[in-house]
Amino acid sequence: MKRHPTSGKPILNDPDADGLYTCQYTGLKVSREEAIFLGPCVPQVNGTYVCHPTALPFFKKSKRLFDESEANCNTCKHLVRVKHEPRKSGMLEGACHTNPKLLFHPDDFMGMNCYEQRQEKNT
Repeated sequence: MKRHPTSGKPILNDPDADGLYTCQYTGLKVSREEAIFLGPCVPQVNGTYVCHPTALPFFKKSKRLFDESEANCNTCKHLVRVKHEPRKSGMLEGACHTNPKLLFHPDDFMGMNCYEQRQEKNT
């Protein structure tokens, strides 16, 4: 299995017979030398994709759509984090306009109907 040159994470897409990778987010062919490396949008998947240099906006859109489909409090604009001792379960504490005391996992589907995506920062 091929690995990322610095992080050592496994590369999740395979090259074709010509040694080119198909970008996960654009569908464009790219050589490993010209590529950027982006992770998957799905939480807890360990690895990275060899991606076309133009893939970042497509990755961000894919991530936003995934977050919206999960409606997880961790990515909601209404969440206010509450400082607490770490839990072995990974659960976090927060509060919002509909729930003054909220326990949530940062990666789990919640399907909250009050969910609103945070505004993207212009970088």
